[in-house]
Amino acid sequence: MRSEDRRNRVRVPLQKSIRHSTYQVLGTPVFQESSAIDLSSNGISFETSREYATGNLVLLEVEMVSEPVKLLVCVAWVKPLQDGRFSIGAELVAIDPVQRKQMQGHLAQLMKDAAKGKQPTKKKQPTKKKQAEKKQAKKKLVKKKAKKSASSSKKRR
Repeated sequence: MRSEDRRNRVRVPLQKSIRHSTYQVLGTPVFQESSAIDLSSNGISFETSREYATGNLVLLEVEMVSEPVKLLVCVAWVKPLQDGRFSIGAELVAIDPVQRKQMQGHLAQLMKDAAKGKQPTKKKQPTKKKQAEKKQAKKKLVKKKAKKSASSSKKRR
């Protein structure tokens, strides 16, 4: 997992097999089996033995309730794992509107299950910029209180 997590959608753990292939306009895709890690309404992460480059378009088939949902995603990040495999994070580019509804329904159910404690979801961490802004605001507040305290001390004398 990267130290700075910029995802802004709730994601849920997804213990499902997926099939993936490099996207190609012409020809038949050659799928490879892998396992999904988590899923959100605008992205997915999965592990694979195939090394994709950032920016690659990948065609995914994710098993949902009734049938596989086909997603076109763009690789956002790649992290090598110790066993020679790769952890891939990808952003959703295209999905059939009917399948989008299926996926959203499935995600809603997974989130309900997670809320009941079946599987924990990861919380979004504040960015470095937000942390710096918060620290700066705190410093200003401390200075303001110190000034106020000093001026009230002078008035008493």
